[in-house]
Formats: sequence, C-alpha cells, structure tokens
Amino acid sequence: MDAPADELQTSVVTTPQASLAGEWILTRTVTASDDTSDAERAVDATSTRFVRIEQTDCEALGCAGTVSSGAAVDARESTELEQVDGGLGYTFTGALNCLRKDGGAVLAVDAFTFSQTADLAVVESADINGVLTATLLEGTISYTDTLTTSAMEQGCSRDPATVTVTYAVSARRAEG
Repeated sequence: MDAPADELQTSVVTTPQASLAGEWILTRTVTASDDTSDAERAVDATSTRFVRIEQTDCEALGCAGTVSSGAAVDARESTELEQVDGGLGYTFTGALNCLRKDGGAVLAVDAFTFSQTADLAVVESADINGVLTATLLEGTISYTDTLTTSAMEQGCSRDPATVTVTYAVSARRAEG
C-alpha cells in the first residue's frame, strides 16, 4: 500500500553550503590510467588547472553557476556547476583533434570524443568577511576519450582506441 503524499520523504539539502565562488588552483594526480601514449596521463603524473567558479545569488542552499577550467587562465572552457550537499560536481564533454606526430598539424578534426566528470567535496572552509567560504576542495576526476571511426579512416591511430584516466584532485583558493 502506498504511503499518503504527506508522509513521503523528500531529499532536501539542509546543511549551510560554503561559498564556492572564486578562483581556484586545482592539482590533478593520475591514480589510474590505461593511456600508454601520453606521459601526462601516466600514473603519478601531476598537472595544474586554473578553475573559476561562479554562482548566482539566490536564497536556496545550492545555487546555480558555472565552472571554467583550463591549463591557462586565459584559455578556459565553461560548463554548468552542480552544487551538492557539501561540494560540487561538473562535467565537460566535447571533441579533440588528432595531431600529426611529425609537427603537430591537425590530421583529423574532432577525432576523439571525450567526457570528464569531477566530484569534489569541501574539505576546509572559513568565515571570510562574514561569509562561510570553501578554502580547500578534494575529490576525483574521471576522464574518458574514444578515437572515432572517421578519424581512423583519416589515418589517426592509438592503441587502445578508448582510454580512461582517474585523477585524485585537490583545489585551493588562488591568492589575491
């Protein structure tokens, strides 16, 4: 028998959420990888990303926003922020070109389709100017890309055709 509507439980974020808005320096360390073609994706390799989180002002505990991320401050891609109780998530999807090994010219446009999903928790926060503000985020990023059939027909190759990389992530607020 179904419970009456007034007795049904709903999932609601009730914890005050620390502000995520601002500039972050994110350090990724590869913890698992099956990509043997790229030294930057080898286990224990580290890389840095410059991340900007923007949130709308709202009365809700979890506000909408965007995440911009890139290897350089002036070269970032943006995606939708998903604020969850105690942290955030975001996903980037798209396509990457296949480059020639003998000079870097584009061999095949949109040769790899990719997806990168981040799940981060607020590990430390502080009262900054009267606002509960996240100061340290930690979590994981899962990355997968697949070489398209069209790219293979144009001479692009990689073994394996699909790679998966998992990163441990730590992000600190940028100074200033």
